[in-house]
Amino acid sequence: MITRRGLLKGSAAATVAAGIAPMPWLVSPSNAMETIASQSPIGITDDLPNPMEIHSVDGRLKADFFMDASDYSLPSGPAKLRIFNASIPGPTIRMKPGDTLELAFENRMPPNKDAGEDVVTNVPNRFNTTNVHYHGFHVSPRGNSDNVYLQIEPGQSFNYVVKLPVDHPAGNYWYHPHRHGSVSAQVASGAAGMAIIGGTLDEVPEIAAALERVLVLQAPIPGIDGLLESEKPIWPLDAERDFLVNGQYRPKIYIRKGEVQHWRLLNAGDAQFIPLRADGMEMHLIGLDGNPLPKAEETEEFLLAPGNRANLLIKGVKTGTYALRRPAFMQGKASLPEEHLADIIVIAADDPRVGKDVKFGKSIPTGDLPKNEILTDISDDEVTNRRKFVLGVKDVSGFFDDTEFTINGQGFDPRRDDVVAKLGAVEEWTLINTTPFPHPLHIHVNPFQVVSINGEPDERKPWMDTIAVPAAGTVTFRTRFVDFTGRYVMHCHILPHEDTGMMINVNIEV
Repeated sequence: MITRRGLLKGSAAATVAAGIAPMPWLVSPSNAMETIASQSPIGITDDLPNPMEIHSVDGRLKADFFMDASDYSLPSGPAKLRIFNASIPGPTIRMKPGDTLELAFENRMPPNKDAGEDVVTNVPNRFNTTNVHYHGFHVSPRGNSDNVYLQIEPGQSFNYVVKLPVDHPAGNYWYHPHRHGSVSAQVASGAAGMAIIGGTLDEVPEIAAALERVLVLQAPIPGIDGLLESEKPIWPLDAERDFLVNGQYRPKIYIRKGEVQHWRLLNAGDAQFIPLRADGMEMHLIGLDGNPLPKAEETEEFLLAPGNRANLLIKGVKTGTYALRRPAFMQGKASLPEEHLADIIVIAADDPRVGKDVKFGKSIPTGDLPKNEILTDISDDEVTNRRKFVLGVKDVSGFFDDTEFTINGQGFDPRRDDVVAKLGAVEEWTLINTTPFPHPLHIHVNPFQVVSINGEPDERKPWMDTIAVPAAGTVTFRTRFVDFTGRYVMHCHILPHEDTGMMINVNIEV
C-alpha cells in the first residue's frame, strides 16, 4: 500500500501548470455557502465578537475573496493595509472533511512600484503580487489547489479549487498569502484568516457543551506614509507592535464564573512569538496545530510560534477583570516587552446580560482525548530514510540588510529540488539551528510527528505542521509522504527569514 487512501485517479490527480487561466465554476453558486455574521458568542454588547464565518453547504464552499489596499484604523492612527476582503482578520472558513473549497480570488492591488525591475531571489520584491496558501491543509500542492508557486499579479483573478480528502484531520488551520518575496509584507499587513475543519475534538461532550471563541492574534504594521513598501519596519524582531485580537486593540472577553469556554487561537503574525498567559483563569491545553493532545494539560503559560494554532479550555474561577497577556521574554537575542492583549471579565454565572440560549460548559475532560485517526504513531521500523537540515544565516552584500538565511548552506532557489522522495516514503528529519534565533519551521501538505526537542523525547508525540527550532538547538520529527505528488516547500515562519532565503523545495514523485 503506497497510501492510506490510495492514489488519486484521473483528472483529480493531474498536474495543472502554474499560471493556468481562470476556469468557470464547477457548481452553481446557489446553496454553496452560509455566512455567519461577526457577533459576540455570549451576547453582551461590548464582548469581543468572533470573526465573520463562511460555512460549507452540501460539501461545497464557494466564496469570493480579494486583496486590496484597505483603510484601517490602528491604535497608532489611520493606516492603509494589504488585507483580504477589507477585513482584519479575514473571514473564518469552516468546512468538513471531504468538502471542496472554491475560492474566486481577485488581486485588486495597484501595480508594483518595482514592476520594471529584475527580481532577485531572496530579496523582498513586488509587494503587490500575491497568492493564497491554505496552511496545514493536507491537499494537492499542484495546479489550482494549494500551489504556492502561483503569482497572481495586480489586476488578475484566479479560481482556486481545493478538495479536502474524506478523512482529512479535523482542527484549526488558516490561510494567508505565500508569494516568495512579498509574503512577509502582506502577512505583516494583516492578510490572514482562520480555517476550521470540523470533527474530533468537537465531538468530546465537555467540549461540545462549551461556548466557542475564535481568536486571531495579529500585529499589523503599515508603511510610514501609506502602504508598506519596505521590510525595514518589520525586520527587527523587537520592532514595536500593537497587537490586535480579531482586529481589536485590547478588547473585552466575557466568561461566567464556573464556565468553561473553548478557545481556538491562531498566531497569524509575521515574526513574533506569543507566550500566552490568562491571569486568574484555569487554562487547559487540548490541541496544537489543530491536532488533539493525548490528554487535557493544565498550564499557566504556553508558546505560540508564528503560524501555530492551539485549542484551549478556559475556566472562569472568580469574578473580576483579568489580563490576557504576552509576558516579556527573549526571542533569541531580541528582548520583547509584555503585551496586554485583552481584558478577561469574569461575571456572575447568572448574569442577566447573557443570551438565553448561550452554552454553559462546566467540565474539563479528564480521560484520553480522541485522536485524528489518520495520524497514527510513526514507529522506528516504518522510517525509510533520515535527513538533516542545518539552519543558518550568512552575509551577502547587496541583499536586504546584507543578509541571506539558509538551509544546508543555501538560500532558496525555486528551480532547485532540495528533497526528492517517493510517494509512500516515511522520513525522519532533524533540524539543526546554528543561529541565535529560534526558527518556526513549517512544512506544507503533510503534517509531522514531533520526536524530540534538543535531544529530549517529547512523550506526547504531537502532530504539528509548524515547530519552533530553539536557538542553537535541534528538533527531530517524522512525516509520511502520502496521497499527493508534486512540489511544495518547507520554510521558516518568521516570514522575513523566508523572504530572504530560509526555504527549500520538496518534490514528491510516484
